[in-house]
Formats: sequence, structure tokens, C-alpha cells
Amino acid sequence: MTYPTLLPPASTTLEKALEQVAIGLTDIPTPVRDIWSPATCPIELLPWLAWGLSIDIWDSSWSEARKRAAVADAIAFQRRKGTPASLRTVLDRIDPLIELVEWFADRDTLDPYTFRLELPLRAQSNVVYDEGLVTSILRDIAQVKPVRAHMLAVFRVKADAEAWLLSAARVGGLARMDAAADVTSATQPEWATYLQTANGEPIVTATAAFMEA
Repeated sequence: MTYPTLLPPASTTLEKALEQVAIGLTDIPTPVRDIWSPATCPIELLPWLAWGLSIDIWDSSWSEARKRAAVADAIAFQRRKGTPASLRTVLDRIDPLIELVEWFADRDTLDPYTFRLELPLRAQSNVVYDEGLVTSILRDIAQVKPVRAHMLAVFRVKADAEAWLLSAARVGGLARMDAAADVTSATQPEWATYLQTANGEPIVTATAAFMEA
């Protein structure tokens, strides 16, 4: 297809050909508005949209719905970044039952501007806290926590349960649960193998990895 020309009559053949190519490019659909929308962006381009919005936490294993939700919340999350609310958002994505204990809530064991995470009992949550997940929690928290706040450790409250039936006629259904709580580290990470700050917190690189000593 030949388009009307805007070039002067003395234009060269090359100039006229380049003009026709340039005009023809305008017929190529360029859905910029769709690409910049978390709801309509093609799934294969979604990681690039997340990068363009400076999303700190991204996992390729997430479902499509979770990825789009993270992109949609990107600007609002950046506004909350560095606040306890941002920590709560990250923890809720993993397990809403994770408790965030800040220093002013436990002045006896926590120094000012420190906090700890307490993972739920195995009987309370369906989330399996293996080494990979705990490492992911540490990495994600390090990305969004307040600069002056320092994470002490991740702890799991362990329970030893014992249940039995009590009935002479074997028709009873009584069960007794005895739980002994402690502050044993969830996976007992070898903190000494990581380079640490003066506060004893692992140093995170630009690629969200812990620097090993």
C-alpha cells in the first residue's frame, strides 16, 4: 500500500521509501495502555511491568492471579514500604498466622528498634516451614523492613501434644493437649556463615541473597 507523501518533489527514492516504511509502522497495533495495566498486560510481559514499577518481591512460581495482584498493589506498597504495615503485608502473603513482635511489645527480651517473627504451631497452620520458605521470609523482610529496625531471628513455638481417651466403658471422647513452648529457631540458620551488620543482622546483596562469610 502506498501512502500519501509529505516530502518535496526533489526527494530521493531512498527518502520516499523510508517515509513509506515509517508511515506503515503506524498500522502496527501498539497496545501501550494494555501493557501498562496489571489486569490486561500479557502474562509473558508481566515480570517486565513488575520491574518497571520497582517491585522488590517477585516469585516466578506465583500464580497468575497473585502476580497481577502484586503489580496492582505496587504503587500503594511502595508508599507503605519501610513501615510495619509493609511487613504485615509480606507476612500475610505467606501465612497470616505469623506474629510480628516489636521491641515495645516485649521490652524484656528485645532491644529498641528490633523485632522478631513467631511462626505458628504446626497444628494451627497448613504452611510447611522448611528451610527454603524460612530463607524466603528472611529475604523478603529484609527488602521491606524499616531501615532502623533490625530482625532478631525467626522463632517457631514447638508443641509436644499428647492425647488419649478416658472412659471405662470406652465411649469417652476426652482429649487433653499439653503444649510446651520454647523459642527454638525454626530451621536454626547458621547465622555465623553470613556476613552481618553490627547489629547481628545478615547482609543482603542487591540480588536479595545473603552474603556468606
